[in-house]
Amino acid sequence: MHTVLKGMTLIDGTGKIIKNAMIIFENETIAAAGPAGKAAAPPEAIHYDLTGKYVIPGLIDTHIHLDMHGMADTYHENLVEDKLRAIRASLEMGNTIRAGITTVRNAGSAHWIDIAVKKAVEDGLIVGPRILASGKIICMHAAGNEYFNGLYHEASGVDENRKAAREQLKQGADLLKVMATGAIMNPGGVPGAPQLDEDEIHAVVEEGRKMGRHTAAHAHGAEGIKNAVRAGVRTIEHGTLADDEALTMMADQGVYLTSTLSSNFWMLHANRANGLPHFMSEKAQEISQIRQDNLQRAIRKGVSVMMGTDAGTPYNFHGKNAMEVVQYVKLGIMDEMAALMAATKTAAEGIGLADRIGTLEKGKLADCVVLRQNPLENIESLSSLDNIYLVFKQGELISGEVDTNQWTPASPLGPE
Repeated sequence: MHTVLKGMTLIDGTGKIIKNAMIIFENETIAAAGPAGKAAAPPEAIHYDLTGKYVIPGLIDTHIHLDMHGMADTYHENLVEDKLRAIRASLEMGNTIRAGITTVRNAGSAHWIDIAVKKAVEDGLIVGPRILASGKIICMHAAGNEYFNGLYHEASGVDENRKAAREQLKQGADLLKVMATGAIMNPGGVPGAPQLDEDEIHAVVEEGRKMGRHTAAHAHGAEGIKNAVRAGVRTIEHGTLADDEALTMMADQGVYLTSTLSSNFWMLHANRANGLPHFMSEKAQEISQIRQDNLQRAIRKGVSVMMGTDAGTPYNFHGKNAMEVVQYVKLGIMDEMAALMAATKTAAEGIGLADRIGTLEKGKLADCVVLRQNPLENIESLSSLDNIYLVFKQGELISGEVDTNQWTPASPLGPE
């Protein structure tokens, strides 16, 4: 089956802007993309006249927690039974793709819920984005881990970390996630303190590489970042307290930085932020400006930054992911084109899928979003559901609308 999109302005993810463009899908892939008239449209194709619209690649969120809902106090996630959390996550992945995010990388879920939801999407049981699942997060024994029941696989020493990696791969993980430093949302956690040692992280990285899987490292503090980079991780998650040496190492080794500004944004700006635990509120206030400043330093150092939102953290609801891109521009961190590419081309490169997604070019999977407004002129339009006209994933039109009731306390999925 062929599908033709024509008449729109194409922002293809490579930095090009093509007016009066045409894209031809052949089943799941792009058969042609460029100026209208450059390729012949098959007569039996389904045609969409998109005159006056704008087409961008499907957005990629490289850091979410799909089994977390955005409750003000993340401890309350533990009170929702696992099977119900899986059903809830399935519904919220529908919200995610209908908001224009066609690929997500899950950065840790309790009891391998992410792997189950991924399979449900792939089997066509539910509508959702393409999911890269990490399973449980591999970490050392530390205070605060119990705050997230079932999320962590605690390990001590090289052998236990190797075994923990193998367990995630056995369960079906697409990538591995390690804790190189403490966390902001764990009571008693020290964000800047190193956790797993370099040799322990390296053991995890090695196991992933055997299966063609990359490793992501949660890392706020500089020493933990350096340990993770030396150990061979592909991405640093957060990177909040990186010093110049750590950023230089990342740039030299081609290690990507996942931004996650949204986790602080929603903690500080949610309408009902009074429900936030005090220890989280204190850290969020302190970390927010530091994270913004450090992201700018990373870019100046030549580090590739990709969109990650930490969706599922307090008030950070699934389907609001595009706010991360908006912040890049509003905070003066990137211009509009760079911000969009951080959520498309660069993100695809960072998660190892650049040969399949991230740009709208011949041979890539047909993931795209049709917008009513030009995001390069009004970046805030990306976060408006009214701006989304159509969403395609692998050439298939996604039906339905985002259920915004899931973003309110009145919803059965609500935060309290």
